[in-house]
Amino acid sequence: MLKILFSIRSASLAEKLKPLLAGHEVEIAAEGRMAELVRGKNPDLALIEEGTLDFSMIKRADPRIEIIVFGPGEIDAVNTVRRGASAYFPVSLENPEKFEDTLRGMEDFFEAKKETLELERQLLSKYTFSGIVGKNPEMLNIISRMKSVAPYYKVITIMGETGTGKEVTARALHSLSPAGAGPFTICNCGGLVGELIESEMFGHRKGAFTGAVSDKKGLFEAASGGTILLDEMGEMPLRFQSHFLRVLQDGEYRPLGAQRLRKADCRIIAATNKDLAKGVRKGTFRKDLYYRLAPIVIQLPPLRDRMDDIPLLSRFFLDRFTERTGKQVKGISIPAKTVLMNYSWPGNIRELQNVIEQAAIMTAGTFINITELPVLSDVQDADTLPAAAKSASGLSGARTMDEVLKDHIIHVLAQCKGNRTHAAKILGVSRHALLRKLEKYSITD
Repeated sequence: MLKILFSIRSASLAEKLKPLLAGHEVEIAAEGRMAELVRGKNPDLALIEEGTLDFSMIKRADPRIEIIVFGPGEIDAVNTVRRGASAYFPVSLENPEKFEDTLRGMEDFFEAKKETLELERQLLSKYTFSGIVGKNPEMLNIISRMKSVAPYYKVITIMGETGTGKEVTARALHSLSPAGAGPFTICNCGGLVGELIESEMFGHRKGAFTGAVSDKKGLFEAASGGTILLDEMGEMPLRFQSHFLRVLQDGEYRPLGAQRLRKADCRIIAATNKDLAKGVRKGTFRKDLYYRLAPIVIQLPPLRDRMDDIPLLSRFFLDRFTERTGKQVKGISIPAKTVLMNYSWPGNIRELQNVIEQAAIMTAGTFINITELPVLSDVQDADTLPAAAKSASGLSGARTMDEVLKDHIIHVLAQCKGNRTHAAKILGVSRHALLRKLEKYSITD
């Protein structure tokens, strides 16, 4: 069943259409209320007469809506479709069977969209664990390992590139542990220098140093009974690493200016995007501290090594965005997903989240399409891009989102033998939007 807005002046045409629209949800739309109803009702289809409404006004209200136009026989149907209509029929409607076929095709198209959305929701429900989304075999193994180690190990290290989800993983480990009912505290080891890092972690007593005008509770005390996440562990100053080593060895620390030791009653999760073993070889990370952190290491894969998770992650971020903002965006079009699946994601999951949220903000319709995807530049050098990224995306090196999109359009045009109207349909955009992209990327037939 389609949701149809009906704006037909001709009484005879309306009578002919009435039995053909049986079984669909039809709402009569006065010309002045069409845009308002398009925004408020999220219809699938609008039926209008030539000359009564501006196509661009309807498309601005919702670019995803299909439009069928009825007009005098001498009107150029090709030009009508070029202006944004999905189909054109003469007002006389001598061939109602053709109209029924068009309607049936649209019904199948929208039904397929709904089935895809429902399947995505079912998969997301099945493959979401404590905020971690993934059905990639490596991610499933990581989740299984997390369940095994979280209840027993008080010190765990998470390694992975920037944006791979280290904090989300740490929170999941916290929730799985006996400390899950306690606080979760974060310390950014890369953002503190000098006495500040000792004061921030261990606290201080009044008068311990210039400016210490009162006692201060440190993060280890704040995390008592819970978990402390030491983010950017690889950036911890070498001078302070010996102090932290004593915490791991003895489970105790001394606030600055204090006489008595305090018990470190919390579990410790260290997170880093650095290769700590390499730091040991370079002399920037203590070997004894490395071995204290090394027994349980969870290595998170970059997004380019788990490309099969992109549809689920995209769905997850879109759902969170719409829940937070109330914006009615139902899903992501297949062409847009194709582009997302062929980008190398140097910024990993965090970059994907930003892309989905920006696209959701930009879209005026109910589906994110390729025209709403922001332009992103790959920060990696093609020579340093891992082979896994190249093979997963089918690319010969790191590329921008624009390059991926341009190649996708060229591929679709080739499949359609240069038929731009057909290509626009496959890409899920209007013909005008496609023409703008062809001009932007200097694509010629």
